[in-house]
Amino acid sequence: MLAAGLTATVAVAASLPVALLAVRYPGGWTRALERLSYSSNALPGIVIALSLVFFAANYAGFVYQTLALLVFAYVVRFFPQAVAGSHSALLRVDPRLEEAARGLGKSPRRAFVTVTAPLVAPGLLAGGALVFLSTMKELPATLLLAPIGFETLATEVWRATTVSAYSRAALPSLLLIVFSAPFVYLLTLRRRPEVDAPG
Repeated sequence: MLAAGLTATVAVAASLPVALLAVRYPGGWTRALERLSYSSNALPGIVIALSLVFFAANYAGFVYQTLALLVFAYVVRFFPQAVAGSHSALLRVDPRLEEAARGLGKSPRRAFVTVTAPLVAPGLLAGGALVFLSTMKELPATLLLAPIGFETLATEVWRATTVSAYSRAALPSLLLIVFSAPFVYLLTLRRRPEVDAPG
């Protein structure tokens, strides 16, 4: 839960500037930046993990097998999901609303915080929920990069099932479902159909 929560927070925060540039300032380099951010989606988790193991073991030993490196691997792996959520959320917000707030005397930062941020919050939460769910079940990166003694529900299930101890795997599997259920519910929420006015 800790690793997944940190990953979702960092991924959404990092994706917002990329999505903002792509939506508000469309151009060749912003489109290229956005497309580049989706490239990690094509990489398996084990490829990212092995690359970071090589880098940390040879050039940055102080971060090897730390929670920070594990969260970084998760963010790289699931960054496209956060970007997709941020991008779709920003597309639904009319920039003229923010311009109107600025015309009424608000600073650009204040206008973004008071007008745009509340409107994009549901999309950002959806992107964060996707990242959270994906992180909860990620196995290869966790096995290779997790600090010694750091266990996740996915690694608990894996260790139990590799020795055919299925009854031992049942509890962590159930907990994985229980912890993931609220985020699945958040992603599947549908707005109630609006009732047409009579007449």
